[in-house]
Amino acid sequence: MRSSPEPPLNMYDIIIIGTGLYGIQAARYYLDSHPGAKLLLFESDNVPGGTWSSKRIYQDFWTQTPVRMAEFSDQPMTPPPEQYYGFFPGKYTTAYLESYLDNHTYFGQTIRDRISFNCHVESITKISQPSPFGDMNWEIIYNTNQKLLTAKLIDATGMTSQPQIPTLPGSSDFKGITLHHKSFGQSQTLLLEDPSVKNICIIGGAKSAADVAYACAKAPTSRTVHWVIREDGNGPSAFFAAPAMTERYANSNEGFYNRFLASFLPNRFGNTWGWLKWLLQSTFFGRWYVKRLWDGFDKGLRQFHDYPREEGKEMGFANLEYNTPIFWQNDSSGVCNHPDFLSTIAKKVHIHRRDISHLSSGSITLKPQSRNPPQENSDPITLPIDTLVYCTGWSPQSTLFPPHEAFSLGLPVPLDRADPETQSHWSSLEKAADPLILSQFPTLAHPPAYRKIAPTITPFRLYKAIAPPSDPTHSIVFLGKIVVGNNFRVAETQALWSVAYLDGLIPNLPTRAQMEREIAVTVAWDRRRYLNKGELGSWFYFDVVDYADALLEQLGLSSHRQKGWKGNLVGPCFAADLKDIGKEYRRKYYCT
Repeated sequence: MRSSPEPPLNMYDIIIIGTGLYGIQAARYYLDSHPGAKLLLFESDNVPGGTWSSKRIYQDFWTQTPVRMAEFSDQPMTPPPEQYYGFFPGKYTTAYLESYLDNHTYFGQTIRDRISFNCHVESITKISQPSPFGDMNWEIIYNTNQKLLTAKLIDATGMTSQPQIPTLPGSSDFKGITLHHKSFGQSQTLLLEDPSVKNICIIGGAKSAADVAYACAKAPTSRTVHWVIREDGNGPSAFFAAPAMTERYANSNEGFYNRFLASFLPNRFGNTWGWLKWLLQSTFFGRWYVKRLWDGFDKGLRQFHDYPREEGKEMGFANLEYNTPIFWQNDSSGVCNHPDFLSTIAKKVHIHRRDISHLSSGSITLKPQSRNPPQENSDPITLPIDTLVYCTGWSPQSTLFPPHEAFSLGLPVPLDRADPETQSHWSSLEKAADPLILSQFPTLAHPPAYRKIAPTITPFRLYKAIAPPSDPTHSIVFLGKIVVGNNFRVAETQALWSVAYLDGLIPNLPTRAQMEREIAVTVAWDRRRYLNKGELGSWFYFDVVDYADALLEQLGLSSHRQKGWKGNLVGPCFAADLKDIGKEYRRKYYCT
């Protein structure tokens, strides 16, 4: 009898693209269950870590997730010596992830040993013909026509891989330094210490822009820093205070990321404490109480910022006030993770709330301010600049798949590239879901006034924000394709859920039609809940606790809820709470 041929070296059991938080946890949980698997991680750079890589952090870049939350459950982080209410410099996260890769060994290979660096994926396609070597489902072309085949595929590139840079009139005429904040860490010596850099302009309204503005304002060499927030966007971020509102919690994150506070959020994730969420979200008294709490929180936050403060009047600090109430998250948010964060920006950063007219060789011209009343001189202004930093976010569109395949998999594509029939199908489902959302959460029927921005791309349409319902082989998942307030917790729970899905172990997995209806409900909810930010169906910023719990509930796991009823309700959701979920999962599904 002839023996089966050995599979070629370019075939893998599973390939993971990306080595940030999500890729690392995907590798860990898959190898925990399949230690002998032929697993490969692709990294386009020459260092691991994604957002937290050694190339992307910089001196004043601190975490927005505090100690005991900014870690994985199986390797506690040594508390950094530099802290402000538990928030700490990003360099400690970088070192933690580097050690994590070296401390996890399977069959004599660490996770780091399985990473292929400098691998640029050019395309991924579904294999239609059966392979003589087993179920090879995906073909990956990388580094100029090199090919790999894999049975299972995890796209862990997340939401912060592809810089999104607007095209500004006159950009080709500008002779200064231009970069996206993704590259700020590599350029910090030039931008923060070189005396030839004198006038820096930062464009963007989110926390990344604030972090760069703060770093530039703290530079040892004096320079002029301008921060431009466009009026035709969502406006600037709201920045939470680092301290908690009560002494029970060490910081604001602990005070927010617990199941009691999660009950004050109108979402459909999970069933635990459902009676409390029903009381607060579906009854007149409950909605009144929730609104009163959120209104008080919003008022307190604006008082904390003190936008009209005297020290910031000349610099336009009042232009930093966010547009919509914090409950709706339409302006994004962040944490004041330095004791002098707001005062430094107020005193040292010129803040402009204007649309951009054009660039020239050594300047940027801003249009008249249209706000009524204007916060500054309403005439056009021209600012001399020699450096332009785009803190303008990230493109959600994948470069790994052709548009038709991306759309089929539930990834965003330009509206004019979407299949009309399929798009009509989804639109019908989402339209039907909208009344359901409003009946369950009447508060969402009454958003504040805001500048609605018409979407130009389709939303994410993934089951549980992970799996494409169109793939009958259940051989591909997407991790980190959501925006949340704590990526460490979500990375762990998404990774474990994905292992179960790829292994065909999700209990009572819905049919494709059922998945599509659930996805439509999630997209409809997100649009109502988070306004412009929710148009992509991937903005779950406040909903970390409920979303992570929902994934573990579907797997029938409960070891993360062993702190008693009071601890489970009001206790902060620390990473250590998840320390036994992997063992519980393997006992339940693999009998090990």
